[in-house]
Amino acid sequence: MTKWLSKNNYIKNEIDIDNRTYEVFIKEKTRIRKEAARIIVVSFQPNKEASELLELCIKSIKKFTDADYELWIVDNNSPGEFIKWLDNVEDINIACIRTEPEGGASYANGLALEVAVRLVNPGTKYLVSLHEDVVVCRYGWLDYMLSKIDGKTRAAGFRLTRARVPEGVLHVCGYMIDFQVFKELKLSFLPELPEFDVGDKAIYELRKNGFGIFYTPNTFDNPDLIKLIPETMEVRNLNVTRSFNYKNEIIYMHLGRGIPKTIGEYRNKEKSSSKQWSEYIRNNLFSEPAVQFIGENKIADFDFSKFSIKEFYDLCFMEDILNLFPENRRVLYLGNKNIYLDRYRLGIEYMENMSFSTGDFDFILCPEIIKYTGQIEEFLLQSYKRLKTGGIFSTTMSSMSPEENQNSSGSGYSYSWLGNKLWELGYREVSVLRQGSVEVSKFLFEYEEAKVKNAGDLNRFVFNDRLVKKRLKNIFKRKNKTGNRKTLSGTENMSIGYGIKAVK
Repeated sequence: MTKWLSKNNYIKNEIDIDNRTYEVFIKEKTRIRKEAARIIVVSFQPNKEASELLELCIKSIKKFTDADYELWIVDNNSPGEFIKWLDNVEDINIACIRTEPEGGASYANGLALEVAVRLVNPGTKYLVSLHEDVVVCRYGWLDYMLSKIDGKTRAAGFRLTRARVPEGVLHVCGYMIDFQVFKELKLSFLPELPEFDVGDKAIYELRKNGFGIFYTPNTFDNPDLIKLIPETMEVRNLNVTRSFNYKNEIIYMHLGRGIPKTIGEYRNKEKSSSKQWSEYIRNNLFSEPAVQFIGENKIADFDFSKFSIKEFYDLCFMEDILNLFPENRRVLYLGNKNIYLDRYRLGIEYMENMSFSTGDFDFILCPEIIKYTGQIEEFLLQSYKRLKTGGIFSTTMSSMSPEENQNSSGSGYSYSWLGNKLWELGYREVSVLRQGSVEVSKFLFEYEEAKVKNAGDLNRFVFNDRLVKKRLKNIFKRKNKTGNRKTLSGTENMSIGYGIKAVK
């Protein structure tokens, strides 16, 4: 691996820490002004699952950090096959420790942070430590944490731990410290077990010298704070640490025991697995398209002689969201009255334009967003304003080619463009469901083509209601056995459209 690192322009350094010399290969891809925070993510990647945890962490930082920062990944002698992908990630600095750390996982973590201390700009004002099994999940998270450091308070973290220090210290899985004070007091991240775990003593000494600390409210220290999360948000059911800002918005999450979970050594079934973690983040924070699941029983309730297959998918998508709500919730449907939605006792209001309604809504349904072309951004803004906290905005759109999906100009509104707009407005979860499959897409094309050719004679046409149901049922049987919510690519991404759901 050292040959590969040298060949790919990593600079070899020998760094002395705790009376031992470590071989570290470094590649700096970005440099930022010294006033900006240095974010340090310590990684160990024994397998692909662990690499995915790190990938999610990096992506979340890149997506949700809108203040200046410099990102360092310090890898703790992972197998070479799981390091190389980092070389393709833009705008990060990489430090690969190639000397096996001694003293166990805790010491290795502290060692990696000490390597970072020696590599970042000495004039750095703030150093942020993050574990690889964390994500940040709200724009402004970094500015919020920076705002908590002042003349008195010199460290801010996402949770407190009293495991070894009774008065409490910030947990190193996510905390920010004034780097200049850190150096002045000659602090260290190295653990001194059994009294101090990694990062503990730095916070202990900081407090001992008269400085204060800040930590966010979080569901690890106070499980009752789960009540702050609206029931409409999927993250409410994710059993991980969730930390809040002053608006009660989740800004940070920690899976916990990430590496043991990826290698099958963590046995607490009540806690979320690395797979559940990855699925939630990709689908609801990164808004990557997932497969829409439709049970075979739904086919029987639908009359395909009156409605299209696309309308069937759209209604199934909206019904799944309606099922999240109890009775007596206010729902606005921007379209004509729909017989399939009338079964819900939600007081659905049918309107063509929001300007004719008053008050706020729990749920706004908008079939086919494309009808608002030309005023779509204003429409999205007004929809956001009319939703209650925890309310849901949902819409659907027809399918387009991968090339069209990358086009955000003109009339080429894509699900990725729309997802970004919804995030910018302030939604807390934005998910995209891919409707149909290659088989359904081909069937729909054949169906619509034949309808045109046989207009006025549909009773004799082979694609009648009964046979449409039969064909779809067979497709569902095959797809639902293998269907999942992973992100798809290539021809598998063919669809008849998309359903977009956003939670305020």
